[in-house]
Amino acid sequence: MKKSLTVIAFLVLQLINSAYAQTIESLAKELPPYFSILTTWGVRPEWDEKSENIYFLNKLVGDVFKINIATKEVSQVTSGFYHGGIHRVLCLSNGDLLLAMGSNIFDATNPEKDRHAGLGLYILTKENPSNPYPLNAFCDEGPAVSKNSLKIAWTLQGQREIKMGEIHYVDGVPQLKDVETIISYNDSSAYVRLETQDFRPTNDEELIYTHYWGDERDQYFNSQVFGFNLVTKKTTKYTDLPKSYNEAEGIFPDGEYMVIESDRHQPMEERNKYKLDIYKLKLDGSGEVERLADFSTRYFNKIKSDNPVVNKHGNLIAHQFGYQKGAGDGRGIFLFDLDAYERHKMKK
Repeated sequence: MKKSLTVIAFLVLQLINSAYAQTIESLAKELPPYFSILTTWGVRPEWDEKSENIYFLNKLVGDVFKINIATKEVSQVTSGFYHGGIHRVLCLSNGDLLLAMGSNIFDATNPEKDRHAGLGLYILTKENPSNPYPLNAFCDEGPAVSKNSLKIAWTLQGQREIKMGEIHYVDGVPQLKDVETIISYNDSSAYVRLETQDFRPTNDEELIYTHYWGDERDQYFNSQVFGFNLVTKKTTKYTDLPKSYNEAEGIFPDGEYMVIESDRHQPMEERNKYKLDIYKLKLDGSGEVERLADFSTRYFNKIKSDNPVVNKHGNLIAHQFGYQKGAGDGRGIFLFDLDAYERHKMKK
């Protein structure tokens, strides 16, 4: 009986997956020509150091996979060791991977229990892909990695402090050195939250992060994009739209722009419901933005475009086919061709 139920459950899951894939395929027929489907499954894309492959998770707390952009070949990256679920994967400038992992005890009833409880940071090297090395540091949400060096930054549990350090290799073993606290809001409101995102790629002198704040009902009601200059210690506010969600995501290689998630297109009463789309933000303090996608209002009322990351050439954005039910949740990875987008605009 148990075996029969397992088979039935598997068949039902396969039907759901098939129906979902058909939904994405139907959506693709309506999308402008600068969008293309890369996968109909997976979340949280991340370019490799050469922008030839995209790393991603099969689900919010899962395993790391890799897809080659040219061949579309998919391979599993984290099959060689036991873990209780990976929450984030980022690629270092040398091609090694920074993983944010929860405890080794996986709870199927609450898979995201470790998301804000302290995720361990590990390095998975190309030379030893079956043995992640612990950095003895713990983050809350996603860390940030430099495109030029082995510098990383991460938010501590509670999301009111940000630390920075640099990866050094001793006899092939990665270690975290020169750790320092660079931002602290410990003395401010309990409803302030910070999340690291990217270093400014031109010189690594500025860390871009998202500043959230709210109240006892929702601690993420407002969010704006900030930058912290590591040399001058000056803070710059790059978005300033009250009562709206503006989360920093991937940065362009020239450091002049980045893509963000925002609900600024929604009427005030519809904000703070994860009805987000991706925008291109100019990082000059002007707050100038350009909307790149229209998933949340044009196509379906239950999806969004989110988690965008830019390749090293600045001509492709990988982003997620996201759900509006929560932060980071989704299924399927799209490519946004910026050159085709500019040509499309010229024809209008």
